[in-house]
Amino acid sequence: MKHLNGWFADYLVICAGSSVFNVSDLDLYSRILIEPCAVLIHAVERAKTTGILRFNSRVAVQGCGPIGLICIAILRTMGIVNITAVDGNEKRLAFAREMGATNTVNFMEHKGIEALAGAVEASFGGHAADFAFQCTGSPVAHANIYKFIRNGGGLCELGFFINGGDATINPHFDLCAKEITLVGSWVYTLRDYATTFDFLRSAKRIGLPMDKLITDTFPLEEINEALKTNLAMTGLKIAIVNK
Repeated sequence: MKHLNGWFADYLVICAGSSVFNVSDLDLYSRILIEPCAVLIHAVERAKTTGILRFNSRVAVQGCGPIGLICIAILRTMGIVNITAVDGNEKRLAFAREMGATNTVNFMEHKGIEALAGAVEASFGGHAADFAFQCTGSPVAHANIYKFIRNGGGLCELGFFINGGDATINPHFDLCAKEITLVGSWVYTLRDYATTFDFLRSAKRIGLPMDKLITDTFPLEEINEALKTNLAMTGLKIAIVNK
């Protein structure tokens, strides 16, 4: 059987032994967000294995696209309140504050990594981050984020869903001398879905504007326009919603 990713087909084959979840209690937009939210639930669970991510951690989230914004929301539902979002787009940074970030840093306003790292530290009252999530697909961003993290801190890299190219770091200064614990994260497991449902309910309960992540909706007959909008990167999440 040829394997198909996604739903662009007339029929779906559900194999024997598959798990099927009933999420009828979730609203439509919450159901649309299940898959990307599961990616972040998995990443946060990976981060927790380091033993560094705690209730009172100072957390930096680099990249405020849908993945970074959902990451912030999950951290907020966990009770983590000292969160700094880093991005180069003021609209996305404003949205990050709506999702629970307490501080924001626009990297466009800082020349060079030392100045940027200093701005991140200033957002934490002069302290480096205890933990960081790298949510972009930029090799430069990956190389930079080590400078945001304190000695003995942790990092979860989840931005490279596909091959985005090589990143250059100095293993001595960036990893070894600082004793940073690094974990990678890629997609999710079946178990993460059940946690995701609870997260979406919690986010709604505390008033996080998850629905605003879906910036554009199109009927099925306008799927080509939806794909063009997605490629143009003018919105966040683009959804096909049948009439």
